[in-house]
Amino acid sequence: MLSSKKFKDLLIGESGKLSVYLQEVCFNTSITNTEAKVYCHCLKLDGNGRPRLKDLTRFVAEKIIDYSIPRSEINQAKKHFEQTGSTTKFVELHKKASKLFTSLQKSGEGGEVLLYILTQEFLQVPQLLCKMPLKTNSQLHYNGADGIHVTYEDDIKKLIILWGESKLYSSMSDGIRECFESIKLFLLDEGGSSAEKERDIQLITTNIDILDDRLQNELLKYLDKDNALYSQLEYRGICFIGFDYDQYPNTPNSVTLEKIVDELKTKIDKWVSVVEKNIGLHKNLNKFVIHVFLIPFPSVQAYRDSFLKELGIENLN
Repeated sequence: MLSSKKFKDLLIGESGKLSVYLQEVCFNTSITNTEAKVYCHCLKLDGNGRPRLKDLTRFVAEKIIDYSIPRSEINQAKKHFEQTGSTTKFVELHKKASKLFTSLQKSGEGGEVLLYILTQEFLQVPQLLCKMPLKTNSQLHYNGADGIHVTYEDDIKKLIILWGESKLYSSMSDGIRECFESIKLFLLDEGGSSAEKERDIQLITTNIDILDDRLQNELLKYLDKDNALYSQLEYRGICFIGFDYDQYPNTPNSVTLEKIVDELKTKIDKWVSVVEKNIGLHKNLNKFVIHVFLIPFPSVQAYRDSFLKELGIENLN
């Protein structure tokens, strides 16, 4: 029997750590005429009033093993450490994880890892498919959803799969537009062999990553179109849009975090209206539960560059 607790037990990492780097601006804000919710956070400042962009990037980069290495391999490294006291297997996993990421300057993979962290931290929903090892070329992006997460809702007795899309754009409106252009493919398609999500579903069934045979077998029943439980499977969306915002301080001790948050709160209604407008461009997309995370950066390119540097990867133009 599935339960929400069984899936929460699959969460990786300590809760609350992301709040060290990000300040809440709005949380779980409803969007009129939709089932979507908006969450907005900004970068916190250090003791000298500077945005903690590189500190956030370091934190995100430290999660690459959790994000991109299957639980079975992490479990083997744990057992090796318990038996020998040696961390060599973890070093090997970090090297392996780093090599899975593209070195392209415009890579969005740093955003995908942050999407994974946001989903675990704020939605308390674990990752279902570890997609990075499935890439056919480290210099190419994975062809499919940017994230696939799963949970179970006890009150409605449904298995919930959340399809994730991440966009890093200098323009907030462009990022939102492109994110919904992508997420619609996984939510609006009604099924069949040619469905956009069909390849990912097939990969889930053969690469499921939860280390619990009983839970795995039960979950797979919901993904089987020939099983009655398939009608209790619900799809939802997660969107993360990172974009440029020029109101962060350029010099130390010039602006307080409180002032930045107050200024952002004056923009939230406008940003929410942009989200609402873009959902409305796609018929019936407003009927789906979609969690939309917005994070303004001093520069999304600086975030990309910093992420690659933390991984020890040289940029390719």
